[in-house]
Amino acid sequence: MNRHLGRAALALCSIVALAACSTGTTGDSSGSRPDVVDATIDKSGDLAGKRVLYVDAVPGNAILDGIAQGLANELNAEGAEMVRVFQINAQNTLDLAAGAQRVNEGIAQDVDAIIAFPLDVNAFRPGVKAANEAGIPIFIFQDLAGLDVTGKVAFPDQARGKETGLALAEVAGGEGTATVLSGVPTDNIEKAVAGAIDGLEEGGMKIVGDPNNQRNLKDDAPEAQRIAQAIFQKYPDLSALLVYNSASATGAIAAAKQAGLEGKVKIGNMSGEDVNISQVKDGKLAVNFDFDGPAYGKVMSELVIRALSGEKLDNEVVDAPLADVYNEDNAADYVPWTERLTYVKIPSSY
Repeated sequence: MNRHLGRAALALCSIVALAACSTGTTGDSSGSRPDVVDATIDKSGDLAGKRVLYVDAVPGNAILDGIAQGLANELNAEGAEMVRVFQINAQNTLDLAAGAQRVNEGIAQDVDAIIAFPLDVNAFRPGVKAANEAGIPIFIFQDLAGLDVTGKVAFPDQARGKETGLALAEVAGGEGTATVLSGVPTDNIEKAVAGAIDGLEEGGMKIVGDPNNQRNLKDDAPEAQRIAQAIFQKYPDLSALLVYNSASATGAIAAAKQAGLEGKVKIGNMSGEDVNISQVKDGKLAVNFDFDGPAYGKVMSELVIRALSGEKLDNEVVDAPLADVYNEDNAADYVPWTERLTYVKIPSSY
């Protein structure tokens, strides 16, 4: 992988602490593909006839799919047609420049609004500029500085980190040592880790190790397993380990089993999806924060609907909801994303 594509991949894998950057998981707890049906667009809705372009990152990722489904469900219900395209090039690989290119293609098709999941601020800025000059409302996920857009959905990264840290500390009995297995140092992950440290300390845990030196830079389970093994060797009496995403949770669980610490060290995940709930039910994962991608998409859709209904917005920022943390006591109450809404076929062209 060359430097350009490598930077793009790291941006995607880490920008929201995605649960499965390898795109190996989907939206249900069994790991199989979720059922999808044809979308139903309300032709009598307030946005009937409106066309919305969603410039997503890459296909096949559970959290990204959940966000896209939340968007499509709400926009279709209002009568708008949503098309989803990706930031990949002709070789089907990640390409930072593809984001702006997809925006320009949408402008050429005279779409009514554009939503995007930027991978790189500088690379995406020309697309934003072009949309603004064309008078087309453009929205982005994350409250990124340096992009002059119609609206943004901010992610509650520090809050989810703290909430998960507090929950893990409670499961660990509010005493003993704890540390955090981090990832690529993006704003999202850094904020989540900072919140996690606050939550663990507030919950009574003594922090050991340095998350800056405990990073899963490959963003996969094998690398997380390697890092977790080193952590367990250095701190054999560790009470709690909090990881930043789903793949890292799987790796840490494997490392604990190999070290003979399964059930002894409590493992928590602060960016979870459906697949992690089975790990909670099996007792392998102590706590799991539900990222709730569909809810993020719904919040964005509400912002888009406001603009397309005539409200004047200028860099409007709305917060994505802070979801729930699950443990063995409430895991049975978890509702899979595919049951919170109907997964629909989202077209790639109008």
